[in-house]
Amino acid sequence: MTEVSSADVQRNFTAYREQAAHEPVMVLHDNKPDVVILSAQEFARLKLRDKKVMRTEDLPEWLIEKVASGKMAPEFAHLDEPAD
Repeated sequence: MTEVSSADVQRNFTAYREQAAHEPVMVLHDNKPDVVILSAQEFARLKLRDKKVMRTEDLPEWLIEKVASGKMAPEFAHLDEPAD
């Protein structure tokens, strides 16, 4: 990922906007990461990955049944053991 100063972005915004169409551009302020310029398409893709939170009582019945009947893989059985 390209890193540029905020001053350089101000001077050359069009170039970095075009570059962001292909890869994110990290903008530094006081030599520290501050913001990222990325394409609208990439932003939309990332937004689709946002987690959605629901209360248990708001879950559909079929999903509650699926979770209740699920079996854990044997390699994770140690997670059921009480903590010391």
